[in-house]
Amino acid sequence: MVLKIQYLDYDDTINEDNLILCLGFFDGLHKAHQALIKKGQIIKQERNLKLAVLTFDQSIKLFMQKKPFYFLTSIADKAEILKKFDIDILYVMKVSFNLISQSPQSFIDQFLKNIKVCIAGEDFSFGYLSKGHVDTLQACPYFETVVIKEITYHGVKVGSTRIREDLDKGDLKEANFLLGRDYIITGKVIRGHGIGKKLGFPTANIDFTQYLLPKLGVYFTKVIIKDKEYYGMTNVGKRPTFSDTKITLETYIFDFDEDLYGETIGIKFIEFLRDEYYFSNKDDLIEQIKQDRIQVLQIIEKRMQTYEKD
Repeated sequence: MVLKIQYLDYDDTINEDNLILCLGFFDGLHKAHQALIKKGQIIKQERNLKLAVLTFDQSIKLFMQKKPFYFLTSIADKAEILKKFDIDILYVMKVSFNLISQSPQSFIDQFLKNIKVCIAGEDFSFGYLSKGHVDTLQACPYFETVVIKEITYHGVKVGSTRIREDLDKGDLKEANFLLGRDYIITGKVIRGHGIGKKLGFPTANIDFTQYLLPKLGVYFTKVIIKDKEYYGMTNVGKRPTFSDTKITLETYIFDFDEDLYGETIGIKFIEFLRDEYYFSNKDDLIEQIKQDRIQVLQIIEKRMQTYEKD
């Protein structure tokens, strides 16, 4: 299925007929977001309607605070994930001062007046100073509003904030569980300092742009190159042994030796191995990397044995 992506400015409209519209920022497209979208799928099948998702190109809250935003899922990531959910259209709202100045009623009149069904989480807000809420939508006569209640795990809300906290701690087991998939960062391979190659472990240096990086350290990862997966060992950090201060994301790819400069690849974070250390000399660092590689191979073997039993 081909997913249509349409960007919207503050003065655009949504004129698609017979539309179910899922509203939210959807950063992470985690399990709670998926529950909302699955409700849309059910209604689509029951009523033979089209299903769309409306997201925003950045965080409105941080836009207002003039702070940088580091996302869990880029627009491209969201589009790729949504292909699996029978979505017809992805609307991407461009965040601007004109948009956030709109009253809730103006937002409804501009974008929601022609839809059939609106689906939102119970904490969704919109319009100037976030004065619009789901009860505002429910009071609107133009369309039917379906509100999805909060989903919890171990008594705590499933949400992007919680996943961010897990990634900051290096707790990939919980973060990936709540996401419903492995956390992934996608970016172009750029030229680094060639340190990995000099150490005997050539790495691909990734331009991670505005992604939220997990806790600094070394990870067991999977690397997606042209739709094919390879095992990898990824370092997120400042390379303190070489007195570097800039955070980098670099990956050693198992059984791969092709030139990747300029290619866009994906890094799936599977398991945290260790913190980043300072080593007093290059030989100690090389020995540690060898031990990291042995640990990754042991994890792979264990996972293969578990897979075979299943």
